[in-house]
Amino acid sequence: MSEIQKTSTARAPFNNPDHDIVLRSVDGVDFHNFKLILSLVSPVFKGMFSLPQHESEPAVPVIPVTEHSTILYPLLLLSYPASGADPTFGTIDDARAVVEAAKKYEMDAILYRIGDLIVAHFLPAHPLDVYAISCLTGWQHHARAAASRTLEIEGLVRPNSGFAASGMGAINASDYQRLLTYHYECGIAAQAVGKALEWLPSTPEISGMQMWGCIGCGRVAIGRRAIQIASFGKWTVTPWFEEYLDASGKELAARPCEKTLLESASYNRAIAKARECLFCRIVVVHHHLHTFRTFYIAEVRKAIAKVELAP
Repeated sequence: MSEIQKTSTARAPFNNPDHDIVLRSVDGVDFHNFKLILSLVSPVFKGMFSLPQHESEPAVPVIPVTEHSTILYPLLLLSYPASGADPTFGTIDDARAVVEAAKKYEMDAILYRIGDLIVAHFLPAHPLDVYAISCLTGWQHHARAAASRTLEIEGLVRPNSGFAASGMGAINASDYQRLLTYHYECGIAAQAVGKALEWLPSTPEISGMQMWGCIGCGRVAIGRRAIQIASFGKWTVTPWFEEYLDASGKELAARPCEKTLLESASYNRAIAKARECLFCRIVVVHHHLHTFRTFYIAEVRKAIAKVELAP
């Protein structure tokens, strides 16, 4: 003999005593609702309510559903015109389950709103999950935003056991390839920024920077690289700065984002090597490099913004 399930009533606004339908979650929570509201947002419920009701059924029908109350509550709240509040999702897995439930009940009118909430709640910490959900649901604009955020993930293009856990295992090969191609093209674009510095402003501050103004550092040695500096022409740069551009470029190719330049070990290494030069040591070289990095970050950001995620 099976046990009788204990039930409880959902919190407001799904505790209205004037309801004409009850949706009972799998964990026994009764959601008081109205057939008209559910019929307007869901063709599935509309069809269900059009079926003839048996005389033995209670005046207010109770419909068991397979969703847990933590999933049903945000789903119904988005459908409820009088709620006046956006739901929150406990976890990214809960959010994914709400999306699946909205698809199941064909609640197309609220799907896009769910997408906006998922991006707002989870994009910074779960970009791969948001990308996967967006691809599976057809939210191309959210997929682009998520792809951009995945650029901060170190080692994204290497085999990663966490991909399946993030939901990436559910997407097709084409969407996965789109992400890898986007990451690669952003890396190429970001790395190219440091190969010529014509984007620097042509100001006295820039022209006087130690990276190309030092009379020591072996700057005039044969074989040293000359780089376009703003509109001033091609100037030979110091070895420590050339090394910084090469190292940071490689780092950007692997992880093309602003954080790479802010967290780069090559930045501190460049300052340390600059202080080995008598001429650079007496100049506040860290100030010059910090100023350069600010412009560098802005230009990398612009270069990446020009790269599109393939449709």
